[in-house]
Amino acid sequence: MFYRCKSCGGNVTYNPDKKKMICESCGNEGEPELISQDKKHVCNNCGAEIEADQIDLSLKCPYCGTYVIFEDRMENEYEPNLVLPFAIDKHKALDLLKEKFAKQLFLPGNFCSSSTIESMEGLYVPFWMYDLHTHVHFEGEADKIRTWEEGDYDCTETSTYRIVRDFDVDYDKIPVDASKAMPDAMMDLVEPYKYEALGEFDAKFLSGFQAEIYDEDKDTLFPRAKKKADKYSQKYLGGYNVEYDAVRPTVNDKKSTEKASFYSFLPLWRYVYRYGGKNYEFYVNGQTGKAVGEAPTSLSKALVWFIAVFGSLFFTVEMLLYLLGVM
Repeated sequence: MFYRCKSCGGNVTYNPDKKKMICESCGNEGEPELISQDKKHVCNNCGAEIEADQIDLSLKCPYCGTYVIFEDRMENEYEPNLVLPFAIDKHKALDLLKEKFAKQLFLPGNFCSSSTIESMEGLYVPFWMYDLHTHVHFEGEADKIRTWEEGDYDCTETSTYRIVRDFDVDYDKIPVDASKAMPDAMMDLVEPYKYEALGEFDAKFLSGFQAEIYDEDKDTLFPRAKKKADKYSQKYLGGYNVEYDAVRPTVNDKKSTEKASFYSFLPLWRYVYRYGGKNYEFYVNGQTGKAVGEAPTSLSKALVWFIAVFGSLFFTVEMLLYLLGVM
């Protein structure tokens, strides 16, 4: 399916800046016409058959440029629950990426240049979001240490206590990306999102962006959600024990149970920069603008800097020796 402008017939996509559907051709902001899927994986705008991977949900028709959404891939167990719409557009995302890496030494000159902006694409990444109930039970010994001076002596008093902590924590919407193609470490780094903006899924938000269905189910990913909950719980536990100088745990159990799970889509800008025969991937949170990635080093810039610095140093030493009459 796709969204067609009632005014000119152009493709209507979601605009993150204005937070509404806008026609790409004439700029009309009126309610678009939803053109439902006629034949599976055939563009209803130009009639071309679209080649797509099995996990593709939304993509741009390579023939007419219309953003097509595959309706049949949003049914049954693949029916999405929640979506967090894009809040920043491509140009803003690129500016934030430039700002993030602008101060890095020896950055290649065409990094984030206008010639490479087309490689930046907006993606809705599939996530499982979990509501968890966690019970934490902790036992151990803790020391409080007091030091003072008494005459010529340095005195130390150590008081040891037995401590027990037992509490429950409820977590809402712990996110875990459900795409094998997305690097888990990067998806964790680009968090957090402003989850209060989550809403019921509406396919209109996909128009103008690429999207994939999940290829990792919620049971497979539950251990990752539990690991995140354990990390948060450990922080709470550390807050309870902060008054002690040393803590030695004997029992540190954390048991999490799933209360609910939600198949969701979160927004992400991806920029692929090719340098020295290698692809460097960067990610920008499509809502908060947080940018992550590892930029390459321009060897030519580094060499010029090396020659300039050490050439200047050599000239300075040579002049000094000349003035001292050594040369």
